[in-house]
Amino acid sequence: HLDTREDKILRLFHWTYETIQPQPESLPTIDGHVWDIYIRGYGSRSNFHVLFSTLCNYIGADAFCTRLYARDTSKIRLSFVRIKRGWVVFDPYNGIYFRNYTGDLATIEEISEQDWHIVKLSQTDISKANYEQYIIENLPRIKRFSSRLTTANIQSPINRLRYQLHIWLSGKRPLLE
Repeated sequence: HLDTREDKILRLFHWTYETIQPQPESLPTIDGHVWDIYIRGYGSRSNFHVLFSTLCNYIGADAFCTRLYARDTSKIRLSFVRIKRGWVVFDPYNGIYFRNYTGDLATIEEISEQDWHIVKLSQTDISKANYEQYIIENLPRIKRFSSRLTTANIQSPINRLRYQLHIWLSGKRPLLE
């Protein structure tokens, strides 16, 4: 039973990981609307994050996904969802999320304080170390990024209107193209 927003977020996370398959190498990349990802049933690494984040926004949970870089210029894409206690982190492509040592979803602040471990939906060699450098090094950027309109949160009509008005008022594009 899905009693809380966190329950719903975790169910969407499980659904995304269990339902969407990695894009076959032989097929072309199609980056259209998130609906296309759902209909096709497969997507790129980025598509997993956009779909999960968009679904979270649909249920009223602020969410976004972004690419984070480490000092060595390697990169990773992660999804962030706001719950009552703060922003929490998901990797729907790899089926990994983060909990603190009391069992709650770990906020980015708890991660920076080393109060976290990873939870895997399936067997994988990915470890906590794979994520640590990206999250810790990018914490200030994550907090700034969370207030922007992104692909995942402009799928709703009101946010799409806000986004279009922002582009028009900033002079980047005409209001109606």
